[in-house]
Amino acid sequence: MSKRTELLVRGIRGGVLVILPDAPWYQQRDMLISRIQSQERFFKGGRIALDLGGTDWSEEHLDKLLRDLADEGICLRAVLSSSQITLVSAQVFGLPPSIEGDERPKAAAPEAEAGPRVVWIDRPLENAEKLIVDGNLALFSDLPAGAEVICSGSAALWGCLDGILRAGCAGDPDSAVNILKLGLGSVSLNGEAVKIPRKLHKTVGIMIRRQDGAINVVPLVKK
Repeated sequence: MSKRTELLVRGIRGGVLVILPDAPWYQQRDMLISRIQSQERFFKGGRIALDLGGTDWSEEHLDKLLRDLADEGICLRAVLSSSQITLVSAQVFGLPPSIEGDERPKAAAPEAEAGPRVVWIDRPLENAEKLIVDGNLALFSDLPAGAEVICSGSAALWGCLDGILRAGCAGDPDSAVNILKLGLGSVSLNGEAVKIPRKLHKTVGIMIRRQDGAINVVPLVKK
């Protein structure tokens, strides 16, 4: 049985339940914020419960998430988890481990998928801009220093990388990154920092993807 990599949203009494796939806490956070920002009308002003599975969330990380949700105008009403660390952290903020008047789903049925979502952006990014994309990203612009791009799927940057690019945040091992030109920026894939070989720093066009469990960096066009 394949591992679920997408978050699920379920309607419950008085709000919604967001069920996140098993992934490190920072990937779960990025997926959640990305979905909220891509469906702002649906989530704005709402109350949500989170099912974080067995992922460990510290008090500090949960506090940051609560601040991020507050910035989006969203109230967190409960935290469901099989991790004792997460449940203890949630208790500090008075978040119950269950949904009052509603049972926790025993097994979530997979949602119908219409294929991976691709977001095309061809505008220049601001120096301090933070762009979060739920899906695959095609960015026809430079990524300036001070800017950060986070996407749950693959990313193609048709410009110069001077900022921060984080791709594959949903944990899909098939996610990849294509970069036209390397600048002074950094890139991570599936939450792991990518080390670019020095010999490729001046190469025009590189591809980053996992191969046999390890991150592989190769030129897009072989000589």
